[in-house]
Amino acid sequence: MTVNSSDEIKTGTGIGGSQYTKAITNDELSNEDFLKLMIQELKLQDPTKPMDSKQMLASQMQMSTIRTNQELAKSMESLKASLSNMTLTNAVTFMGKKVDAIVDKPVILEDGSVKRDKNGNVVTEKVKSSYKIATVQLDNGVTKFESHELVGFKDVAIDYKTNKVVKYDFKTGQIKDEEGNLTEYYIKLTEDGRFETNASGDIQLVDKDGKTISPTYTVEDKDILRYEFINTEEIYSANQTNIEYEEIVKVY
Repeated sequence: MTVNSSDEIKTGTGIGGSQYTKAITNDELSNEDFLKLMIQELKLQDPTKPMDSKQMLASQMQMSTIRTNQELAKSMESLKASLSNMTLTNAVTFMGKKVDAIVDKPVILEDGSVKRDKNGNVVTEKVKSSYKIATVQLDNGVTKFESHELVGFKDVAIDYKTNKVVKYDFKTGQIKDEEGNLTEYYIKLTEDGRFETNASGDIQLVDKDGKTISPTYTVEDKDILRYEFINTEEIYSANQTNIEYEEIVKVY
């Protein structure tokens, strides 16, 4: 049997002070080693009680099976690690993107409370929602996307007189000046907090009594509408939600 550097050799000291080998241990016994041990055992066996050839063959087959299973296990672990790395590499490309995912969400009752079953467990349902992916992590071989849910939209207007984005109260629509003070102008809002516009797409403004007004400012002796819609911004929850790759159904 070949002695490798990884083998542990146990020695003893004879009466004359000479060293001799007591045992050699090796965690990885090969088929060749097994055959050498079997041949040595055959040489030392009692001729009147020879070993059963069937049992020897079974032992050899068992040794081969164990060795094969060990190699297969190592290959599977290597493949698992490789697939995990590949999945994580692909998942990183999702960072910063908007996705739709079907996830489990608690069922909300009319009074705003969470629905529970008779055992007190929260009842959930499958709901499709939109998210923006912030970061990606690998958790026990499962790729998870740390995301923030899209909870609404906010319309944005510009004040051409100051050439700055309009500040306003999101509940009442009352416009604020540059210092944050409330003015006499109100942007008319829909029930979901969006700007109301006319047929031309202009923002609907009203005074404190609800009367429609059209504030203007003068440039080179020409009156120009002071406020105008420019775009819509998406509002995302500050709370983080972990979604899995299999739950994503659309990528923007």
